[in-house]
Amino acid sequence: MPIARDLTITFSANGNSRRFLGGGWAMAEADFAWSIGAESHIVIPCAKLVGDSILTLDVVPFLHPPALTRQRLTVSVNGTVVGDATVTRPSLLAYRVPAGLADASDRLLITLHHPDAARPSVVGDSADDRDLALAVSEVTLRPATDTLRSGHIRLPAGLTLAMPRDGRDADLAAWATRQTGLTVPQIAMQFESVGENCEFGLWQRRCEAEPLGLLRFSSTFMRNLIRGIDNGFEGLGDIASIQPILEGQARKEYMIHESTYGLVYHTFVYEGERAIWLLKEQESARLTFLRRKFMEELDGTEKIFVYKFFSMVNEAEIFALYLALNRRSPATLLWTVVAEPDRPAGTVEVLMPGLLKGYIDRFAPSDNAHDLSFDGWLRVCTNALVLARLATPAAIPIPPDSD
Repeated sequence: MPIARDLTITFSANGNSRRFLGGGWAMAEADFAWSIGAESHIVIPCAKLVGDSILTLDVVPFLHPPALTRQRLTVSVNGTVVGDATVTRPSLLAYRVPAGLADASDRLLITLHHPDAARPSVVGDSADDRDLALAVSEVTLRPATDTLRSGHIRLPAGLTLAMPRDGRDADLAAWATRQTGLTVPQIAMQFESVGENCEFGLWQRRCEAEPLGLLRFSSTFMRNLIRGIDNGFEGLGDIASIQPILEGQARKEYMIHESTYGLVYHTFVYEGERAIWLLKEQESARLTFLRRKFMEELDGTEKIFVYKFFSMVNEAEIFALYLALNRRSPATLLWTVVAEPDRPAGTVEVLMPGLLKGYIDRFAPSDNAHDLSFDGWLRVCTNALVLARLATPAAIPIPPDSD
């Protein structure tokens, strides 16, 4: 008998994890259970997986800086490694599990290898002498689905579009228009930020483009973002969850701290300019409108969603976000990282259908999002738009890169 098509294992004290746990677990607490020691095991009875599946892990690492700043994790299924990650913050991780891994067994044995488990009594001032690694709140196993639109071309993984090397990009605006047939403001409007901060939204402003976007000037943990996408950001805009807080030095600005999904964002309203009660009502109405607009665009948009984070992001986290965006309707996600020696600035590559990885020369400093690389973002967005159009037969023809 196949396993359930949508299996959810909850690790809370009242959850259903006991029937699936092997060794390497502490007793469940109110909302999670600690993985302990070097390895933890999850055992799922089954006869055969029907097609590939997606395994997700909702985890919070045990950290105690500066002595312990990460938890390394390797995930294997029936002895075959399906992925790894370095976890430095609360994360939702996703891995593809090939159907063939269950063919020779009557069970799925999921092994979490976490070599950095440590005792709070050793690295901190706690009396807890357990070797703690990850606090796991939920594990799911779901069927993998084809997220491509009917009729779309499958671009091969590894397809790369780089910048020309002969200097023809000296006038970047002209180059971008030749490549896309669009002006710079029009190019900027083809994208929507889904985090992690306001840098991309400020770049759009520099392009003289002002799209309305729920996450354009906000930040939150990716696991909160994914939870919001999965449940349609239900409850966003509840006035009780909105807290304006003055921040800054000489000229203090009201920042909104939203508690339902952990959003933090700019209001561009400064001290003394507006009453708190009025600001909360206005932000409630604004969030309600932007929530509806975001979900409508997710259900039928041709926009490319952009995600960047100023520090390292696990591919397993990006895969989880990609899956969440595509559970409602096919979407394209551009994951942007800092350039590497074999991936110079401006390069964009296809990781899988609908998932692009772009390389930029630099990100803005974490304390000054205005100090961004305008040219770097324009190069990445232009090449990402070209690749996205290659997957759409009905798209406007792409102008050649020649004069």
